[in-house]
Parts: sequence; C-alpha cells; structure tokens
Amino acid sequence: MTLHELDRAYLWHPFTPMREWLADPPLVIERAEGTELIDTDGRRYLDGVSSLWVNVHGHAHPAINAAIAEQLGKVAHTTLLGLASTPSILLAEKLVALAPPGLSRVFFSDSGSTAVEVALKISFQFQQLRGFAHRTKFLALHNAYHGDTIGSVSLGGIDTFHRIFQPLLFHTLHVNPTIDELQQAFASHGNELAAFVLEPLVQGAAGILLSPPGFLREARSLCHKHGVLLIADEVATAFGRTGTMFACQQEGVTPDLLALAKGLSGGYLPVAATMATDEVFHQFLGLPEERLTFFHGHSFGGNALGCAAALASLELFEREQTLASLPSKIAALRARLDEKISPLPQVFEIRQKGLMVGIDLRRSPSRPYYPEEAIGARVCQIVRRHGVILRPLGSVVVLMPPLSITFDQIDRLVDATAAAIAEATSESLPTRPAPLSIPPQASAAPAPLRGIFLIGTDTGVGKTTVGVALLTLARARGLAPVPFKPVETGAAPDPEDALRLRSAARCNALPREIICPYAFYPPVAPALAAEQASTHLTLADILSAARRAAAHGDFLLVESAGGVLSPYSDNLTSADLAAALGLPILLVARNALGTINHTALAIAELRRRHLPLTGVVFVNTTPVATLDRAHNPRLVRALTGVRVLGVLPFLALPTPDALAAALRLNVDVDVLLASPR
Repeated sequence: MTLHELDRAYLWHPFTPMREWLADPPLVIERAEGTELIDTDGRRYLDGVSSLWVNVHGHAHPAINAAIAEQLGKVAHTTLLGLASTPSILLAEKLVALAPPGLSRVFFSDSGSTAVEVALKISFQFQQLRGFAHRTKFLALHNAYHGDTIGSVSLGGIDTFHRIFQPLLFHTLHVNPTIDELQQAFASHGNELAAFVLEPLVQGAAGILLSPPGFLREARSLCHKHGVLLIADEVATAFGRTGTMFACQQEGVTPDLLALAKGLSGGYLPVAATMATDEVFHQFLGLPEERLTFFHGHSFGGNALGCAAALASLELFEREQTLASLPSKIAALRARLDEKISPLPQVFEIRQKGLMVGIDLRRSPSRPYYPEEAIGARVCQIVRRHGVILRPLGSVVVLMPPLSITFDQIDRLVDATAAAIAEATSESLPTRPAPLSIPPQASAAPAPLRGIFLIGTDTGVGKTTVGVALLTLARARGLAPVPFKPVETGAAPDPEDALRLRSAARCNALPREIICPYAFYPPVAPALAAEQASTHLTLADILSAARRAAAHGDFLLVESAGGVLSPYSDNLTSADLAAALGLPILLVARNALGTINHTALAIAELRRRHLPLTGVVFVNTTPVATLDRAHNPRLVRALTGVRVLGVLPFLALPTPDALAAALRLNVDVDVLLASPR
C-alpha cells in the first residue's frame, strides 16, 4: 500500500471532516527546511500557519537540532514526580527571567490544553485553600477557545467545537471583550469567581479577534479588586506572535497564572508550562497531612528533549535578535495586506496583531458565508496550488507564518492568499456532499415530544413569566418538566430568562447549554445576534438540542424567541420551529393597548400554517390598570374565535410559587398540562 492508502486506511485526523478527507489523496509532508514544508513528491510549500501556530525560527534549525541531539545522548526523559532534571531546571530559570515580573514558579505539562487545565485546577484549589469555598465559577470571553480537555472546553464559547460536549462540562460565565461589560460582570459575579481566563490581546481560534486597548489592564485591576485570579492563556500569543515576547507585556500586566505551549519549544516538541506567582505557590506549601499538595501531573511533563529544544529556541531569540526584527516584518505584512487583499470585494475585515492575521470573508457586510459553503477551506485548498499551506477558522483565513519569514516570503504569502481568495469567491461554491452510502437499518422514529410551545405576539409580553408558572404547576402535578429556550439574546452575561425557567423546573444540575444552547449578548433579533457571533442557526441543530433537553424529563416547555415570525436565520422563524416540534402552542399576549391587532395577526399566521394553537393567555405586565385591559380578551375572542384561557395578573413579587398560584386561579391550565403529547 502507498502512504496515501495507509493514511486513509488507518489514521483519524484531528479537527478534520473524515468523510471529505477519505475522498481525496492526502498531502503527505516528508521533510521541511526553514519556512518551507516539502511533500513526498518534492514539492515545496510556504508554511503560512507555522504548522498550527507552533514554529518560530523555521524548521530543521541547526541550533535546535543540535540541542536535541546532545540531550538525546544523555537521556530522553525522566519524570519530575519525585525527581529533578537538568533541562527542566534550566528552562524554568530562563522562563522566570523572561516572563512578566512576579511569575516565579513553573509547572510543566505537555500541551496548551493541559497548561490551561493546570491553571484552572490551581486557581480553584487556591481559592478553596484560602477559605473561599463559594468561589467556584470561572469567567471567560464569548467565543473563547482554550483547548480540548474537559476543563478547557468548559471555558470555551465556540459552538462548532464545543456544543456536542455540553453535558460533560461545568458552567462558565461569558462576557464580551469590552471594558463596560467586564466591569458589569465583576459587579454581578466578582464575589463568586475563582478566576477570569482570557487570551490577552488576541482571541486566536475565534478568528483572530482583537481586544480593545486597555482591556487587559482593566481585567488585571478588576481581578485584584475582587480577589479573583487572572489567568492569561498565551498558548497562541506568546513567543513573539504579537510583536513582543509575551502579549501581556504590551499593557504592563502580570497575570497570576500564565499558560504557555505551542512556540515554547520553537515548534519542535510538545512542551507546555503554567507559570504562577509566589502568592499562588505559597498557598500550597504545608506538611503532607495538611493536604495542601497540588495533585496533578503528566507523565511527560518537563520532558528532557522538549526542555532542551525550548532552551535552544529561547537562546535563538537573543542570538538572532528575533524580536528586534519583527517591527519591520509586521509593517511589511500590513502594507501588503492593505495593497493586495483589502480591495477584494468579499474581504469584510482584516484583523492583525503582530504576525497574527485573520482575513474575514463575507458575501457582503450583512451576509456571511454559511458553514456548509466552507469558503475558508476552499481558499486554503486553492492556495496550495500557489505553494502555500494555510488553515481556516470557518470563513476566516488565518495567516501566521514563522517569525523567521523573510520579506520576499511575505510577498509570496500575501500574493498567493489574494489569488486564492479571488478565485474561491468568484466561483460557484461546491454543494454539500451527498450522504454516505450506508445500508439502511431498521430504527424506530423519534418518539413524539410531550409538552407545550410558548410563542409570543411580540418580545417582552411575559412568556417567561407564564413559563415559570407552568413549570411550577407541572412539578406540583408530579411531572418532571424541562424548559428549553433555544435562543436568548440580551444575555449579559447570562441568559436570565432561561435560568429563571431552569430554576422553576428545579433542574439546576442541568448545564445551561442544555436549557439554552444559544445565548448571545446583543439584545437584538436572534438572526442578527447569531450573525454577529459568526454562528448560523439551523433547524436541524435546534431540533437535536430540543430532543437532548427532552431526554432529561417527561414534559418539555419550549419558549420561543420573540413573536411568531421572529427570525432565527434568513429562512427560519419561531413559527417554523413550532411546526417542526409539533407541540401544542400557547400564544402569550401583553394585555395592553395595541394587543388586539398584534394578537389577531399572530393568530392569523398560526392558522395559515395550520399549527395546533391551544389558546391565548394574556399577561398584565404592569400594575397600571387601563380601560382597554378589561375588554381585550373578550374582543380578541370575538374577532378570532380562538379560546382565551385567562389573564395572568401583575405580581409585585413574582416568585415561582406566587406565579403558579395566580395562574391556577386565573387561567385554565388543565388544557395545557393534560396534553397527551
């Protein structure tokens, strides 16, 4: 068998749609020199993403090769559990000398994910040892990516990578990278946080998103004020990527914990480190019986070969004056991007920090490419014909060359990328591949859901209030209700309506993502909020999420976003979702001036679609009694012929029990809770 055949027969590639991979012969890299990769046919490719953001000084650098060979002649690996080793000691000393002042201890592991995982566990145990048992939550940024282990995934906010694993994760609070929102998050949750975790200056896997100036410095100040540890994930941003050795240095910030990997060994071997301040480290000092030990470790932590490579890489920074050469390269890259790529019509934005670049592609400023169009992957496929290797992040094409790239190679990189973007965006995109030919198997159709679908005449009409009351009554009747609010906008930073529903159902142990899989900060229509978050909401994904939620109980209460025609995407509305779920529908209307028209129009649309409308509940959303309130239900009933189930009065203290009692007294709930579905 050829190498191509052996790969396709035996390998499972990371972050790779394997069906597509198996359809074509793979590109097999055999060797590398400097900034170029060389395949088995001898073709050369400029390594435009530093072999996934790790390579620093180029491939096969003689100094790093020699350091590894010298160490190999001594010992390849010994454990740091109960033993010390020369390379790990020397590397720790070097890192402390280079890092932001105050970071004085080094804990070695083997990847960026584990470096972050170590920081999470240290920060949690640190707070517990200090006697702050209530500090159990973590704050991270929206669209965060901190790795693929369970703890680091729990911090994440990128649905594409993390959605399927939600039942395994702990809940994390998320905030947008603005100073105002960060201050609000600390004001609301500062007393319960163990740590705030962020990628300083640049969110890499989110699409090279840049934080505003001063954000990192404000994060440091707020963490200090509230007794929260600051964890800087510099797995992607350290070792010159942003123009300085560490990104934190650009705002004069020393975090409490610093996670390092990728470029630490120059891109040669899997070495990671979590650096800590003395304040953090000293909390773990004590006699064995005091049980202050940090019980965490990796078999290959502090690997001798990896540490030798890292030491050689750091010495090259000094010997070759790597950082001093960066400003002119960064400026040259920016100038070429402005000249060659900015004018292309489908280039929405170019985001650059140092040698980290994200080229955001869209059909138009208001029309993103959908994931199934794979525009970024298409660009990266075409650019190989121009002798360049790139890798996309959705519709964002990433450029992140080794720091050793030359000015001629910068021209080559940008010219090839511009040509590939122009070609990919001018042609008809490939359609979604046909399903695999798999023999049909007998399987039962999904069981029909039992529950109720709450839909509004508008936003802010009281759907959540009615939902809280219904969930409380359902529990009182012996049901195990589960709420499901597929999308909530205006989450600042949490989806408050979804959390109210979860609390009323007494299913707080369920991860928020089961109850509300999509939570967006902007208080706008779901379609717009999703677009701004580079997320494409699909009916298939929402239906799958609904069935996951339904599996945790026996009565599913679904609350739609906004009104009957509120858009989730360009071709998906609340009414479409109601039709697909097939649940009985309860229309919730605000009992106020204008409701007759709004309610009648909503009913007309539901009838046009032949949806199963059970009835209408009116909600008094204010304590002010007006002349129309007493007559609205009667007039709607006369105008539409639809059954009005009652009016939920305004409550000054709307606790779940009080709402349930008011609903039971004023609304015919039997027809809602006795549904056979």
